[in-house]
Amino acid sequence: MARLPMYEVIYRDLDRQLSCGTLRPGDRLPSEGEMAEHYGVSRMTVRQAVGRLTDERRLVRRRGAGTFVADRQATFRKVHSLGPYSEDIGRGDAVIDTVVHLREVADAPEDVSDRLGLKPRQKVIRLLRLRVVDGQPAAIQDSWIPYGLAPSLADDELIDGSLYRTLADRFGITLTWAEQEVSAAAASAEQAALLQVPPGTPLIAITRLAHGEGTGPVEFAHSWSRPQFPLLIRLER
Repeated sequence: MARLPMYEVIYRDLDRQLSCGTLRPGDRLPSEGEMAEHYGVSRMTVRQAVGRLTDERRLVRRRGAGTFVADRQATFRKVHSLGPYSEDIGRGDAVIDTVVHLREVADAPEDVSDRLGLKPRQKVIRLLRLRVVDGQPAAIQDSWIPYGLAPSLADDELIDGSLYRTLADRFGITLTWAEQEVSAAAASAEQAALLQVPPGTPLIAITRLAHGEGTGPVEFAHSWSRPQFPLLIRLER
């Protein structure tokens, strides 16, 4: 933590308090001056951290009254980090369930083998999952993993419903970076049934190729999200 900029340290501390319920909806935050004294930084540094949480709609500023925890936490998916889906969701109190609709060992289709750097028809494990947030279908994830990297993945249950956590804890595979393509798509009949929307509903489509430390490509995946769960992308200069 000492290597991080202080505004990032403060942001993470406030994020933790929001996620674990130390700060609850409607709570008033200490003033900028009080927080600056508490963290040993300038008010500008505090303002930068608080501003980021305000942009994420987790805090709200009220003129003349101060900064408060938002009454209704926004639900969005952060895509500026590589981690489990539960960490992507911008609400720490969100209840996330994973329903595995398909788990199989298959011959890699041509596009999958090309992206994963495999030989034609080399074996892969395919996982098709539905992500449910607070009881509402949120996203479909269709992942392909080289069979040789995690062969028992075809039979074993995922740890807490998370593919990435399972790869790390059970197979020692740490994902380090990924490339993503974001576009729009119309829900097919199958996707509409899973997401409980009319066919043709606009969806947020993401294609991801994730790489592991010392392993090369680990996962090639497509996902489709309902527009009620927009993406949050953080850009820095």
